[in-house]
Amino acid sequence: MSTGWLPFLSSSSAGEADEDTYYLEREIEMLERALREQGVLRRRELGRLVGCRYWGPGRFGRALRAAMRQGRIARPSRGHYGPTG
Repeated sequence: MSTGWLPFLSSSSAGEADEDTYYLEREIEMLERALREQGVLRRRELGRLVGCRYWGPGRFGRALRAAMRQGRIARPSRGHYGPTG
């Protein structure tokens, strides 16, 4: 049975999980800061401002979803993100 390709590395230790949590928190903070400073932005522009192309595959979308789930950024319309409040 073939396992196929996975778009992320599996964590095998608590230290790696802690590191992943640290990076996710840092990425969310970058999103919050950019939106506070710039206001509502299109997804592509937000990604460019925070340099998400250097984060690794799938990390930008993951950080956006986590930030919205935590109520730290808003999605006022489709494809646009903004600060809360």
